[in-house]
Amino acid sequence: MPRYFLCTSMMQAMKKITALYNRILVPFGLTVQQAMALGIIAREQELSLGRFAKQAGVGKAAAVAMIKRLESMGYVTRDPDPTDARLIVIRLTDKTRELAQAITSEVRALETELESAIGGPELRSFLEMLTTVRDLEL
Repeated sequence: MPRYFLCTSMMQAMKKITALYNRILVPFGLTVQQAMALGIIAREQELSLGRFAKQAGVGKAAAVAMIKRLESMGYVTRDPDPTDARLIVIRLTDKTRELAQAITSEVRALETELESAIGGPELRSFLEMLTTVRDLEL
């Protein structure tokens, strides 16, 4: 019998955290994955589809589907790169920039709740451990 079988606990915790974030994102018409995608684009201001896929940790087909969905919702635009017509540049729309402050406020409130429930030092330690696990090369 395994001593830890970490995947079970991690999956259960991920489901719980995802549900908490989704609860606050639903009024904005967003899922956690879509909000994370918008966050990546917001940090870069504009980026190519390939760069977005790499930063999001998804394949190009998944990235295309995600960006097309966000575009249909009015959250992003896709335009030809002015320096290389073969590339598409992804940018946030004005609508998204206007919503960003409200979304950020809701996310910060949730994270404050989590920090109160778990404890600040414990939460920071947990995040450090997750980063270590994510970066493992076994």
